Formats: sequence, structure tokens, C-alpha cells
Amino acid sequence: MKRNWSYIAFSLVILVILTLLVLYMPGLREIDMEILKTIRKFLGQFPSYIPVFFSNYGGVGNFIWPQITAGAVLISHQKYLKTFLLIFFTQGSYVVVDNIKNLVSRERPTIYEGFSFPSCHTVTTTVFYGIIIYLINHYVRSPFWRITLSLLFGFMIFMVALSRLWLGVHFLSDILAGLFLGFVFVNLFIILDKFFSAR
Repeated sequence: MKRNWSYIAFSLVILVILTLLVLYMPGLREIDMEILKTIRKFLGQFPSYIPVFFSNYGGVGNFIWPQITAGAVLISHQKYLKTFLLIFFTQGSYVVVDNIKNLVSRERPTIYEGFSFPSCHTVTTTVFYGIIIYLINHYVRSPFWRITLSLLFGFMIFMVALSRLWLGVHFLSDILAGLFLGFVFVNLFIILDKFFSAR
């Protein structure tokens, strides 16, 4: 668990640094915008339905079904506490992100409803699939399926995060903050899971 606490501390430091840069470094927006333009220019050669699909998949409305599915699988194996913690951290991440967004009040790079920092899609996807990857590596016996499923869900995290840049609704710093904040929740889940498993 010491390693997980170290991961949390490191992630929080990075998150605080990014937040302070967004709040007190006016030039960051211009840097972020140039990076975003470069990314979008490169990705513009690929079909637009790709980012739309992954972005919609990571949205609040569509994200409930993966939670229900994962919860049903865990309950069928009598993993009630893990089910509760998975849903609690995934849903709780929405609340935390909303509070941070309202505190920072960063405008999005394009005309779009709501604030930008951090990316809610990135946070919740990282939390949910990060926890799922952890559970897979602890309960799936087949090395083939452990690796395959871990790569698949890791790919989902990457693509949802990338789709937000692709669509131009977030800056790179929003995405990075989302990844590190999500990583905090994943490690909190792991710490609690290890704590209750040891009792």
C-alpha cells in the first residue's frame, strides 16, 4: 500500500502544479492552443466518427451501462464491497470534477457548454477502467485474457482522452489533469481493497 500512497502523492503534486499553471500562467492557454491545433491537424486525416464514438462512449449517459455490467459480474462472484467501491469512485469522480471545474472556471478551446479543466470524460474513464484493469489482473487466471483485456481497457482510456482533444473540446493540460486525478481514485480503490481484504 505504500507504493499506492506514493502514486497518489505524486499524482496530486502534478495535479496541483497543472491547476496553478492554468490559474496563474496566462501564456499557458496559447501554448495549449498551439498544441491542440497541431494534434487536431494530424488527426484530421482520419474519419471523424472515430472521436465521436469514443467521446460519446465516455459520456455520462452512455457510461452507466459498463458500470451496471461490471457490477453484475462482481455481484455474481459475491464481490459486494468491490462493486460498491467501483460504483462509488466512478460516480464520486463526477462530483469532484464538477467542483474543480467550477473552482478553476477555465473556458474551453471552442464554443462548448461548461468549463474545461479537468476533462470529466478522461477522469471517469480512467477511474472505471483503471479499477477494472486492477481487478482483471487479480482475478483472471489466464495470462492471455489478463493481457488482452488489460490492453483493451487501457486502449479505451487512451482513446476517450484522445477523442476529447480530437474534437477540440479540451486542452492537453485538461486531459493530463484528468488522467492524474483518475489515477488518484484508482489507487484509493486499491488501498481500500487491500485494507478490507487483509481483515
